[in-house]
Amino acid sequence: MKIFITGASGYIGGVVASHFAGLGHDVTALARSEESAARLSSAGFRVHRGDVSDPASFVSAVAAADGVVHAAVGGARGVTADDEAALEAMVGALEGRGAPLILTSGLGVYAGMQAAVVDEDTPMDAAIPQQQARVRLEQQAVRAAERGVRTVVIRPANVYGQGGAGLFTRLQLEYAERTGAGAVPGDGSAPFVTVHADDLAAAYAAALERAPAGSVYNLAGQSHTFRELAGAMSHAVGGGGRTVALSADEAREAWGPLAALITSIPAISALRATVELGWTPRAPSLTWELTHGSLLRAGAEDARQT
Repeated sequence: MKIFITGASGYIGGVVASHFAGLGHDVTALARSEESAARLSSAGFRVHRGDVSDPASFVSAVAAADGVVHAAVGGARGVTADDEAALEAMVGALEGRGAPLILTSGLGVYAGMQAAVVDEDTPMDAAIPQQQARVRLEQQAVRAAERGVRTVVIRPANVYGQGGAGLFTRLQLEYAERTGAGAVPGDGSAPFVTVHADDLAAAYAAALERAPAGSVYNLAGQSHTFRELAGAMSHAVGGGGRTVALSADEAREAWGPLAALITSIPAISALRATVELGWTPRAPSLTWELTHGSLLRAGAEDARQT
């Protein structure tokens, strides 16, 4: 299949693009800058120059594709009207063809929800104000199924593996590298839900192939408490498992606004992906990756730029 991918210069998009290329798909990646274009080209992808904030710059590439993975959504700036316009342009270019369009969201939509376990049927009217724009974008994608587009929303947990990790994990590692101790927010009992990059890529491939139109999937593999994770972080940097408790203010100082978001996500069910996609996480856990030294400890400054 001819697959068009946004966000392939980033961590999640890059993992998915490489996996799809390895499966034999013809991958075209959107590149905003010459630097990104050169990097993507050297990775073996076709490149289409454009910007997600300018739908006219990429809509022809969407129209030429058999399927689309939209992984350049929101980011540090949050979801905006530009994201809504980009999604609408993609839907318009694929309308009536039954082609797959996978929107990358995240488990942050569940932040602050007062439930022991949440799943894809949990009402989204309980989303905190900071996540409501992302929820609306998800709903926009789901509604687009009525227009003959096989839209799929994927909500990955905190991604790690293949020599990298998501922003918050990298910020935690930076703290441990700087202090020798793993940071424990609050009492450390909150769940930190993760998914390995290998398992993430497999889920995207399964969704591309057989997810029904208008479907939503949580991608959650192993879950650790923040206390368990802090100990593994300390071992990873030679700190011997030492941990330090952080107050809410100290966590905010260490990790910025991500602290309150990431520590308020409840336990997640990903059963739907298992039942409907046949997806079963198989890769080593994040704590295993940390304690065996196989996770790249990338600088948080680099992470902030991805």
